[in-house]
Amino acid sequence: MCERLVATGLEVRIGARQVLVNGAIALQPGEVVALVGSSGSGKTLLARSLLGLVDLHPGIVAGEVTLHSAHHPPTTWRAPTTRAAREAAFQPIRRDAVGWLPQDAQQALDPFSTVERQVGRAARGDVDVDALLVRAGFSTPGAVRHRYPHQLSGGMAQRVGIAVALARKTCFFIADEPTTGLDPVVAGQVHEALRALAEAGVGVLWITHDLRAVRGIAHRVIVLDAGHIVERCSPDDLVHERLASDAGRSLLDATRRIAGGVLG
Repeated sequence: MCERLVATGLEVRIGARQVLVNGAIALQPGEVVALVGSSGSGKTLLARSLLGLVDLHPGIVAGEVTLHSAHHPPTTWRAPTTRAAREAAFQPIRRDAVGWLPQDAQQALDPFSTVERQVGRAARGDVDVDALLVRAGFSTPGAVRHRYPHQLSGGMAQRVGIAVALARKTCFFIADEPTTGLDPVVAGQVHEALRALAEAGVGVLWITHDLRAVRGIAHRVIVLDAGHIVERCSPDDLVHERLASDAGRSLLDATRRIAGGVLG
């Protein structure tokens, strides 16, 4: 059983320019951590660094990721020096500990396998595929289980990715802007699926630009700006505008304009 996923000192450079500085984050089972920031602030870069998905040029130049388990000594992955070393170091964490849902969820799915086959394969054994699809937000799972990824809408693909994580019994899950481009009804279904993951004991890192949804889903909030973590706060701090950083207050102002002055 996983207890914590901790990253410390993550740094990424493009040439001489440092684009992620001393990234540090900790996830615990059963909680949703919202990672927010303006476009280009480094949110996706931080998430990909956790999984060793940043190429070496640019690449991770420092940092380590440690998985704490109740039954085993902590396992630590450090920034590797070659591409082969990176894959060898991070492949186990991507396979066994952390699920990844990119903005384009179809990229994370096997284009040659049906939804049913992918969810079943992730479980590595007998599994009730329909039950997992329901937990991921599908009210009529029979309508999607025989589809291929190219036959899924964006929202469907996001929820299939969540069903795969549930099937795999992943300890932690990273969702990168999972509701971008979705209508409010489908976005709400994806939000409910993220809640279902946390209720199942999964620790979720949720990258989002929608501050209006944070209070109903997240337990903690991290604000990123220009590659730096500038603030850690609670969802209530967002709604009641108790933010200390300029970046956080700018995000609130932008959200307030879009939402007609209503944040929560």
